[in-house]
Amino acid sequence: MGIRVTKTPAAPAPAAAETTSATPATPRGVEDVLRIAAGSSAARTRQLAERIGRLVQELTGRVEAEEATRQEREAAEQRRRELAEAAEKLASQLAEVRQELRATGRSDSVDSPPRNRREGAAQRAAMRQWAVANGYEVKDRGRISREICEAYAAATQEVTR
Repeated sequence: MGIRVTKTPAAPAPAAAETTSATPATPRGVEDVLRIAAGSSAARTRQLAERIGRLVQELTGRVEAEEATRQEREAAEQRRRELAEAAEKLASQLAEVRQELRATGRSDSVDSPPRNRREGAAQRAAMRQWAVANGYEVKDRGRISREICEAYAAATQEVTR
């Protein structure tokens, strides 16, 4: 850990052959180092290679799991953004339709006459009278059953509500 002098004014530059012998010929990767260490004659080197190999496998598995989780999270976030955009688009379309409905106003339907309470009471009284005359059990007040309404409509050709 001292100061290393690479070039001095008085010393000539080192020859190309001298510099290549001091540095390794090819850089080694982790797999190369582990393979070489596993074949070592020293037991401690082989043990370290085995332990480091297991740690590298564990680290690789964890990194892959984290990457998969990150990709799933990104895909879910993208889907949320798409759904939010679709919801905004639908909300604006709904607002436009509601505005158009307000602008056009409400029109009475052709096939349904306006309801009048007296007309309804008269029709219900006629239905009760018909039901009693035709053997149905019906109360003087309250709702008239669907069965009676349908039978009355079929018999009199009237549209009931």
